This record gives sequence, C-alpha cells and structure tokens, in this order.
Amino acid sequence: MNIWITSDEANLDVNTGGLVVFTAKPPSDWDFEAYNTNTARVVDELLRPTGFANVTVPHRANRAVIFDSALFHHTDKLSFSTKGGINNRRINLTLLYGTMKANCGV
Repeated sequence: MNIWITSDEANLDVNTGGLVVFTAKPPSDWDFEAYNTNTARVVDELLRPTGFANVTVPHRANRAVIFDSALFHHTDKLSFSTKGGINNRRINLTLLYGTMKANCGV
C-alpha cells in the first residue's frame, strides 16, 4: 500500500505524481534479481506483449493505493514545487503486508 501525504497544492501537474501499475507479473521461474535488474527483458518479454497495459493512479493528498506489488509498477512522472522545503516534496509512505510467495507468477 502506498500513501501520499504531500498536499495537492505542491503538485504542479495534477494528472501526474502517482503510481503506474502494469497488468503483468514476473513468471514463476524468475528470481528477484531477474525481474528487478533486467529492465530490457521485462519490457520485451512481459510488458510490450500486453501493449504496456496499466492503471495510472494520479497523486492526491492522503490517497492510499492498495495493489498487488508483484505486478510491475513504478512512480509516475512528477513535478512538485521546489518552494517551501520538505513540505512540498512528494512524500510517499509504503506499507508491505503478508509474505512474498516463491511462485508470484500469474
């Protein structure tokens, strides 16, 4: 689960700053290193065949996003204010639940 606590006013583009969650998971025979370091393989073998199908959740203050973290995901492009110090930076809290299963494939 991701929770964003930065104010909406600090986000200079209200359609961005959130999370992109793809519909693809790594195959069960891939280890952690394979799907976290070989970006080209992930793109070529898993994301491109789906047409990069995803759900993009825009940043909103105090929004919680609960999702299966085995799905490929990344932070959306962002543009937050540089004025006002740390209060205007994108602050994301991540909470992890459960036990990662050895077989995380679809």
